Amino acid sequence: MKISGLKEFVYHELKKKLMSSSIRQGERIWEEEIAKEFGVSRTPVREAINRLIAEGFVENRPRKGIFAAEISKEELLKMLDIRIVLEELSVRMCCFLISDEEVEELKSIYQEFSLKLRGGDYGKASELDSKLHKFIAQVSDNQKLIEYIDDIQDFFAYTRTGVVHWTEKKVERSLKDHYELVEAISRRDEAKAMKFILQDIEAMRKLLSSYEELAEII
Repeated sequence: MKISGLKEFVYHELKKKLMSSSIRQGERIWEEEIAKEFGVSRTPVREAINRLIAEGFVENRPRKGIFAAEISKEELLKMLDIRIVLEELSVRMCCFLISDEEVEELKSIYQEFSLKLRGGDYGKASELDSKLHKFIAQVSDNQKLIEYIDDIQDFFAYTRTGVVHWTEKKVERSLKDHYELVEAISRRDEAKAMKFILQDIEAMRKLLSSYEELAEII
């Protein structure tokens, strides 16, 4: 494998561990342990870590070491404001452009999300939640919009597992919200799809606002 490919491999695998909460917010990251786990030298691990630092997923704390970033409640609330604008555009364009084949793919992602969430695999369910929103953006065929949605969804996948205390009620609400969104898009019903995407985002805002500090629940 070429070095460029190796760097990409380590970056994506380490990012997966962060977003699935295999490495939790505030947890120390040891280069040598990651290198051993992935069967690589420390060089591609260091390069992957530097890239994740630049993206905000990892922190280099002077004289302490490398840690998974701790995202504040205030940062997430501000990101929700941006997410609303991006997701509204994404959903609107998706309703206009989505093909029958893409509708089936969207439904398939939802079904997998439903199975994982009902099965209590919240880390994987969070990844699939983000995958669903990313797929909606991909239908837009707008590269910059896709990139922006990818970035913000990765942040919410990273924080979601630690932030949400899943109860049966929250599981059912999330499944219902996403089902209604997928069905509205499947019918190309822009008005209802816009309603449900806002409903989904505002549910997250309400959840975040109910906690004084994220550190209390992570």
